[in-house]
Amino acid sequence: MEKKLLKKSKFAVTLYVISGLLTLYTVYMLYSTITYLTNYFSQYGTSFMSNFGTAIGYILTQCLVYLVYAILVFAAAKIYNEVRKANPDNYLTEAESKAILRAKEAKKIAKAEKKAAKASVEEAKVTEEKAEAAEEAEVKEETASEEELEEECEK
Repeated sequence: MEKKLLKKSKFAVTLYVISGLLTLYTVYMLYSTITYLTNYFSQYGTSFMSNFGTAIGYILTQCLVYLVYAILVFAAAKIYNEVRKANPDNYLTEAESKAILRAKEAKKIAKAEKKAAKASVEEAKVTEEKAEAAEEAEVKEETASEEELEEECEK
């Protein structure tokens, strides 16, 4: 049995992106809060570890909210996708699946052709450089042999 592909939902993708951004903001807030507390405690002559309980409470107050939001938004996206699976209209048709596969193959072929063209251009440059070097060597030989003839004529 062929596995059917679920159509991508812009709403679900948006939820995943929002979840990722909230996670990044959580990390930023964690860093910012720890930096603030370190500076605060050092300003008043105490250390972070001596006020660890207070610090943990402050860190959780500042960061946990965004982490919970990120988890909830991610869960909402997963649930939304699971609900969408129940409707057969949300799956790609066979023609759409084949079109997507053809497009992927065309991209691979185009990339390979581009790579081959680049390689042939580089090969042509190398061949051209070799030809120029051979011409220069030939010109030098002719010049050297002409000089030898002139020397013999002078003697």
